[in-house]
Amino acid sequence: MKHTAPKIMHIGKALRAAAITMACGFGICGGYSAPAFAAAKFDVGDRWDWQLKAPADLDRDVEMLTLDPRLVTADQLQRLHAQGINTVCHVNAGTIAETDPGFFNLPPAVIGSAHKTKANERYLDIRRIEIVVPLITRKFVACKTQGFTAIEPDGFDVYTQNSSFTITAADTVHYATTLAHVAHGLGLGIAQKNVPELTEALLPHFDFAITESCFETGTCEQIAAYPKANKPAFNAEYTDVDIDFAKACAEGARLNINMIRKDRPVTAPVIFCQAEF
Repeated sequence: MKHTAPKIMHIGKALRAAAITMACGFGICGGYSAPAFAAAKFDVGDRWDWQLKAPADLDRDVEMLTLDPRLVTADQLQRLHAQGINTVCHVNAGTIAETDPGFFNLPPAVIGSAHKTKANERYLDIRRIEIVVPLITRKFVACKTQGFTAIEPDGFDVYTQNSSFTITAADTVHYATTLAHVAHGLGLGIAQKNVPELTEALLPHFDFAITESCFETGTCEQIAAYPKANKPAFNAEYTDVDIDFAKACAEGARLNINMIRKDRPVTAPVIFCQAEF
């Protein structure tokens, strides 16, 4: 299904201030400066790996490592930083697990149907900014406290799913951009995760992009707007899909998107492209 990018290119000053005030309310707040933060931490051509399932393997010759926060300790994150590796915290931003401590504190009206592949996760009504954003902000603060330098907010594609809510692309841009300003208020970088069709609207507010299967789905050109804007883009293709990974690597080299190949659970094993760009 093709989704048209909404005609939303920015949020107002009042919303930006409210997002940063919300972050500051948790006691950890940095100045807002998205371009400066991005230039200092992330570069086009950075190498990366992505690990969401145990056990983690932190011995990687990369500049960026995206991790489930449960896989690492604060001391391990410090050691990675000492090696010059940016660490990115994976956060579910469009769903909530039924085992999440905040699950039963949410009004039932914001909890939707079960995730299409993860039965213990339920979609969130991201239109309810005043309820969902504080929940996700707490997760960002936990990442910050643990020692991560950036956020990978998963689940922006909730508007394309059978969530039981009537969520639009415009709702998604509103929500995602609010989270971007919360992250920046905390002094964290933040990725656009997937939704390549929304890149035009989201790119001004995000520091880098992380996508899945852009070669398989033919959406790499959309994400290539990031390196064109001097912001890095990262993509993972899955090993359970029959693609020509060498061609994917060539596409990544042409578009300045760093390609890797991972298994579907996103465990430690990784296949890197042989050629650097």
